[in-house]
Amino acid sequence: MMTIAVSCMMMLAVCVDAPAKVKKTVERGMTKEEVTAILGNPKLMSFDSFGDRWQYESQNILTGDIKHTNVMFDRSGRVVGLDTYIEELKRNNGNNSNCQHPAPQPVQPAPPVRPVPPAYNSGMHVGYSYCLDDASFSKFYNKVRNATFDNEKFDLIEVASLGCWYSCAQTARMMRLFTFDDDRMKVLRLMASRIVDPQNSADIYRLFDFESEKAKVGEILRGALK
Repeated sequence: MMTIAVSCMMMLAVCVDAPAKVKKTVERGMTKEEVTAILGNPKLMSFDSFGDRWQYESQNILTGDIKHTNVMFDRSGRVVGLDTYIEELKRNNGNNSNCQHPAPQPVQPAPPVRPVPPAYNSGMHVGYSYCLDDASFSKFYNKVRNATFDNEKFDLIEVASLGCWYSCAQTARMMRLFTFDDDRMKVLRLMASRIVDPQNSADIYRLFDFESEKAKVGEILRGALK
């Protein structure tokens, strides 16, 4: 059990990007940690089925204007959108120095924006940039392949799938480690909800010869998209 626990921790480590140098501006693809290092903790946080939204406010001490910044993340915790606008404080153009500026009116939050992950081209497949890179997936794949028992292999895949995202090609490659169709289906069930390019599911369908098995694959993939 200790060996499995250590291996599971290693799998999770594969799925965590190495910390990058802190930048001065928020950019697409940044992690939440990188955003926090630049903007600090958000004033408000919300989420929907597409990801999280962090809201920030900062006030210009000279003009009283309030800067609103909304940072949108996808479900993997990467920045996919940035919305910034200035709420100008109403000013009195008269010369009466005793006049006070009215308090700023509350601003309704912007409607949620569905993020569109940036595309990448990897050989014959077009997917998204958030699945495991080739080097990280190879480490994951070799760890599963070298496990002694099938139960250990399944445990490693289940734990890694808490934080990793896969392409269909990577999922099919992992499924090929198992001989029997039932075991391959079990692997698919563990990884299906983390697949980022379901349009390439032909890679998975090709692993099965019978129409009844292909139908099961379709049910699993459709269920994962709900």
